[in-house]
Amino acid sequence: MLKFEKEQIVYDIAGVKVGGNIGENPTVMIGSIFYKGDKNIKEEKMGTFDLDGAKRLIERVEELAERTGLGAMVDVVCSNALVADKYLEFVADATRMPILIDAVSQEAALRGLECAKEFGITERTIFNSITPDTKEPVYQKIREVGLESAVILTYSTKAIMSSKERVRLLEALLPKVKAVGVGKVLVDTVVMDVATLGLACKAIYEVKDRFGYPAGCGAHNAVASWKALKQRKDKLLTLVCSSVVNGLPIAVGADFVLYGPINEAEYMFPAVAIVNAAFGQVLMEEGERLDVGHPRFKIGRL
Repeated sequence: MLKFEKEQIVYDIAGVKVGGNIGENPTVMIGSIFYKGDKNIKEEKMGTFDLDGAKRLIERVEELAERTGLGAMVDVVCSNALVADKYLEFVADATRMPILIDAVSQEAALRGLECAKEFGITERTIFNSITPDTKEPVYQKIREVGLESAVILTYSTKAIMSSKERVRLLEALLPKVKAVGVGKVLVDTVVMDVATLGLACKAIYEVKDRFGYPAGCGAHNAVASWKALKQRKDKLLTLVCSSVVNGLPIAVGADFVLYGPINEAEYMFPAVAIVNAAFGQVLMEEGERLDVGHPRFKIGRL
């Protein structure tokens, strides 16, 4: 088993634990809803959508989380201020899961943060994400609404080809993030394609080893950007590849994974649960006591 030099930080966000040593806490599965191309969206600019269809997907994620023992959060993609209001209100009412505000624009970010306070969900809201390009109004709005949790995305043109640069960016951003009151930092080590998946996995280990923060990545991007695979138009092959890329970061210690569209939860939860169950058994051999809800004890009832 991999061992980290730094003591690992564990957060409890609305009842979902994220962080720790490998196998200690179940992987947190983060699926995206209302992304570009989501079939539930009827009119993108106005934010009209199939309410029943979206609600069924969220309910299915909750069911899968219970069945597998994995943690679950919902990444709400907001392209503008109007849809941020509609989407976040809907998700806040539809589930008690933690919510990530995934803002495509600054106006969406600012309105999304205001919504978190207005809807009374700041304690279970995570801002996704802070990057080197994040402007001062967003930092100030985070402070203003009292948001405590945020994802730091270690993205830059230089960092894309360097795991060490990802770690350097984290060091540079931490003081600014902490200065506005963010005490719960999650680190996304950036996946753009298959090649960067390996670098992201290496950076996950380095972040946890040096800082102890919960770390993970959007592993799904490795498949979503794979042009040759898209050209095959083979749904089964794509799902198999998605399962593999989402499992890989877990093997090096990732605490969370952005597995892609929420409708793929049906396949990604069991795939990641297998890895969790395997590592859970190793911890038991080492004398650790696992919670009865750990995937190690749920895998037989999938």
